[in-house]
Amino acid sequence: MQNTWRRLGTSVGTIIVLLMLMLLVSGCTSESILPKDESYMTQTEEKKVKEAAIQYIKNRYNKGFEVKQVSKDHVFGGYYIIEGYMEDGKNTQVYITGNPPNDFDDTYVARLWENELEPRIKGIAEQSFDLRLMKPVGYSSGKKRAKYTGEVPSVYEVLKNGGDQDFELNLDLGVYPHNGKFEEDISKFLNELRKMNFNNVTITVYVYKDELKNAPKNADSDNYLIYRYNISGDIQKIDINNLDQYKTDLR
Repeated sequence: MQNTWRRLGTSVGTIIVLLMLMLLVSGCTSESILPKDESYMTQTEEKKVKEAAIQYIKNRYNKGFEVKQVSKDHVFGGYYIIEGYMEDGKNTQVYITGNPPNDFDDTYVARLWENELEPRIKGIAEQSFDLRLMKPVGYSSGKKRAKYTGEVPSVYEVLKNGGDQDFELNLDLGVYPHNGKFEEDISKFLNELRKMNFNNVTITVYVYKDELKNAPKNADSDNYLIYRYNISGDIQKIDINNLDQYKTDLR
């Protein structure tokens, strides 16, 4: 009898779980079935947040903003995350975070400048290395709010005038040994970035065996990793010809 009840309890539990999954998949859940959490928004609330975000962008950059999605964080205090596109002729993707109307921040300057930098830095990397890959460029002021409003200047205009000390360049690259010249290649690459007037950088260079080029697509690239260089600091002061201090041997 005890085993019968155990089996019955298991069956009932399984049925309940299946019913809940069916409700979730079918979209039939409601407030009466699942409790609301802090991420819940009424249509009125969502509309107000959208309007506030559009007005925030207009006030800060004098541009239109197309809202794509509004969500509400339910872990760190219930702030809003608004995803959309700037009407700047480039459809720059932007995230706005915070609470309306006076506690918003956005990613516009960082994303705009990253988009500008990406092709040029990728080109320099391809000329400098036997390049395997380069992850997307990161260039932001971190927790500091970018000071630019209105018509944001090109990143190249800012760099030409000495750069912005608040912004840090983040890069991850994978390269091949290039007949043992990979360290010379890294120095060459860093020198090109120095000439562009970057300041703070965090650059990681992974050096892989040439055998990875012909390895199966599902091969674990970590098995071919030889060295890793973690280079950080003010690139204008880094000794780019003495990279041993940044090197980790992974053989």
